[in-house]
Amino acid sequence: MKKQASTAMWTAAALAASLLLGACGGDGDSDDKIDGAKDGAKPSAKSSSPSASSSTSDRKAPDEIKLAKDAKNVFEAAETGDPKKDEVLADNQRRINAIDRVITTGKDVDQVTVYTTGKAAISANEYIRSFVKYGKSWAGVTRYYNQTVKLDGDKVANLTFCADESKAKNKILKTGKLEPNNGGDKNYIFSTLRMVRNKEGVWQATSGSETAGAAKCMS
Repeated sequence: MKKQASTAMWTAAALAASLLLGACGGDGDSDDKIDGAKDGAKPSAKSSSPSASSSTSDRKAPDEIKLAKDAKNVFEAAETGDPKKDEVLADNQRRINAIDRVITTGKDVDQVTVYTTGKAAISANEYIRSFVKYGKSWAGVTRYYNQTVKLDGDKVANLTFCADESKAKNKILKTGKLEPNNGGDKNYIFSTLRMVRNKEGVWQATSGSETAGAAKCMS
């Protein structure tokens, strides 16, 4: 569950989780919240309209998906000069920010399902629920870098990137207290994602893997 070394996102256990996020966002309210995200209570599913979450009108620019004031994601070299690759990078940035917006503010749950589907959506759900379960959020800065995109035709892309979580700490919501970051080398995470462009033109993460303590992210 920890922000630092949070690499259990893609485990088999995550795939068995109930898909709370797929059942959210029915009314299109931008302030939609996970029940209990502020107090650690068990979240409950809401009525849904999944198709509404996928509309292009519902897409937000990366800088419009805001985290809590004490949390920040920094994306380095987020443009390649290739328009298609830049779309992939931008939608992955939106995906990451959408997940962390839910964790740090409890809002806009529906945005996560705009940028994830299949195994990736289930994994994102499990990751968010782990914070809710323990009444925690995170604060500080997470850095994303060494991003590469390989296109496989017009609708499939393989994305790799590094994350540095060494300056991020878990936060206890009830007290606001920050926990020590004892992740060490595990704060440096290498991720791979398979992304597919849906009919609305959104690049959605479908599956992926993560490796904590990745030497290629520490050089």
